[in-house]
Amino acid sequence: MAVHGVLMSILFQLIVVYLLLIMLSFTSKSLQPVLYAAVFFIFLAYVSMTIIVPFGKTFMQLFDPLPTPFAKLLIGSVVLYYLAELICKHIAEAGYESIASVAQVAIKIAILSLWLPQLSTLIGTLSKLIIK
Repeated sequence: MAVHGVLMSILFQLIVVYLLLIMLSFTSKSLQPVLYAAVFFIFLAYVSMTIIVPFGKTFMQLFDPLPTPFAKLLIGSVVLYYLAELICKHIAEAGYESIASVAQVAIKIAILSLWLPQLSTLIGTLSKLIIK
């Protein structure tokens, strides 16, 4: 029963956001991109806090038996990549493709920087094996 209530509240919130976007279409043409972007990021933050973060915590508990850093790094990398794609698509649709491509590169570098400590350990181990 609790899941049904949560799904109904999410559906209701989606309808409210849709109606808000329809109301925004009647505003001044110069204000529409700003208001649309604001609604997008507010809704993205709301969905992230109510759905994605609790799901992520539950999903992370499934991987507790695995070696410690790897499961968290994989899941964190996937979430970062997905959010980056979502935001970059939004920016590109607004007509700023160059900024979207820079944002994609920045997120990919951030994901790689998450993996650098593990990668340096791996390179150290491989270099010891090659030297011996």
